Amino acid sequence: MHTALPSLLSDPWLVIASVFGLGWALSRQPWRLLRRHALQNAWLGAMVLVALLWTVRATLVGGVVIQLLGATLLVTLFGLPLAVVSLFIVDLVSLFGLEYLAGHDWAEFDWASLWVRYVWLALLPAFISAGLQAIMRRLLPRHPFVFILGHGYFAAGLAALGAGAAEAGWRYWMAPGLPFSFADTLAATVILAFGEAFLTGMLVAIFVVYKPQWVVTFRDEEYLRD
Repeated sequence: MHTALPSLLSDPWLVIASVFGLGWALSRQPWRLLRRHALQNAWLGAMVLVALLWTVRATLVGGVVIQLLGATLLVTLFGLPLAVVSLFIVDLVSLFGLEYLAGHDWAEFDWASLWVRYVWLALLPAFISAGLQAIMRRLLPRHPFVFILGHGYFAAGLAALGAGAAEAGWRYWMAPGLPFSFADTLAATVILAFGEAFLTGMLVAIFVVYKPQWVVTFRDEEYLRD
């Protein structure tokens, strides 16, 4: 969930956060994971799926935009560093797609929205997901069902809720006089969280059962011990 109003796109801290987050991810050299032949097709397919999710969205009254994120799914499949880099590529691709569908030429592209979308739809939910998953690995028993329920459903839903709440606070701080309804914003965040949890949990369950080699955070020696 984010806002489409251009008056909120001038915060330099969003650019700084994006650069630092992306720089950290690149310093981890996440592309080395793609040397695994089994992951290459999965990565390309996941990128296409998330790019489509970012292109399909609904705009509510007041300019609030609601859409699925896919951040937790990428973190679960490929780990945090590769997910952060992949989501930036998705952000670029979806921006081109949205601007093309709107009939804009290169000079009319809304480049400022790139950083807004990246922070609230990618960077923050990805880090929240990774943090929650780290806590689950430490505190919860290592069982496939726990992995699917925790890493897929709960992490995705809570990450969407946390990112949505943080973005709402940022919007009200940046422009408190704008006609946003707190109730509408909260409802959109909850709807997004439920949808995100359902989609991510379903896909994680399918991949863990049928294609566990696609899920780098799922290790057979940890979750399938006798």
